[in-house]
This record gives sequence, structure tokens and C-alpha cells, in this order.
Amino acid sequence: MKYAAEDIQLIKDQVGAFPLSTIAKKLNRSIVALEVKITRMGLSHTKSYTGMLTAGELAKNLNIDRNTVMQWILNHDLDSHQRVTRNKKKFTFINIEDFWIWADKNRYKIDFSKLEPNSLPPEPDWVAGERKITKQVTNYKVWTKQEEKLLLEWHCCGKSLSEISGMLGRTSDSIRKKIKRLTEKHYP
Repeated sequence: MKYAAEDIQLIKDQVGAFPLSTIAKKLNRSIVALEVKITRMGLSHTKSYTGMLTAGELAKNLNIDRNTVMQWILNHDLDSHQRVTRNKKKFTFINIEDFWIWADKNRYKIDFSKLEPNSLPPEPDWVAGERKITKQVTNYKVWTKQEEKLLLEWHCCGKSLSEISGMLGRTSDSIRKKIKRLTEKHYP
């Protein structure tokens, strides 16, 4: 049975957005028949078909943990897209142009000195200058017991958030949140 033009367009539009079982059902075809068709159409590797990077691939390029990228998506407005591979596994994809727009506004969150030149093309001109600056980025860095102890000690001694922030190399916001969590934990 031949595929109609509208069936082929449906496949192009929905591969990566829905599981193959869902697409096959809409076309009234078997999953095997659909797999053969998408392979012949050159769409069989649904992950690479998107032309975007996964959150893990972006993290690897930036030499950071994947969870940091996920936190940027969840808490700091980094645009992303959820895509389904051949069956049910979902991936979080980031369009590289969207990443560079976001990164320009959030330069302080990224240590560009760890980024290999042109590993995320097209690389904006401003990145070369940022690459020369080594930063100690502590976003989402795990707190040590020693840091927690010092934080509580300094907080109880009346040191300001900005003073503690400078001494621990963390943002005032993270200091405030950690103080709240630690004091609630000790004094519920």
C-alpha cells in the first residue's frame, strides 16, 4: 500500500514529536511498516533528525553536569523542546541559536573557558572574549558540611548575605535559600 502525500507530510511533522506507535495508528499501518518508511525517508535517527542538541550533549560541550542544564531550563528560562525517539523515550532538546541568545543574557552562569572553540556553531563573536576569562561558577554546586557549618556560624554572628556570599563564592540568593533550609531543618 502506497503512502499518500498527506501521509508522508504527517510522518515528517510527527516523527520525533510522537511515539511511532501513535503515528502508525493514525496512518492505520503497523509499526514495522512505519519504521521501514521512515528509514527510507532518512528520518530513522529521530534524535539527530531534530538538528538540536540534547541537554546531555550541551552539558558535555560546556563541561558541566546535565542537571545544571536542566535547572537552566526549569528555573532560568532556557528554551527547550521535548521529543520522543522511535518508541517512548523522551529527550530534552535545545536549539543552538536559542542557547546562544540565552547564554548572552546569562554569561555569569557559564565558564566559557571550558568551551572548545566552535564546538557549538555558530558561535557568536562575544564568546571569544568570554573564553579568556576563567570563572569560578558555583551554580548548583553541592554544599559541603564545612560550608554549611561556616554559613550558619557567620549568619548567627550577624554577617550580611553579601559578606557571606563573597567568602563562600556563592550568590546571595543561594545563601539566603540555604540559610532558610538549614534553619528549618534544625528548628522545624
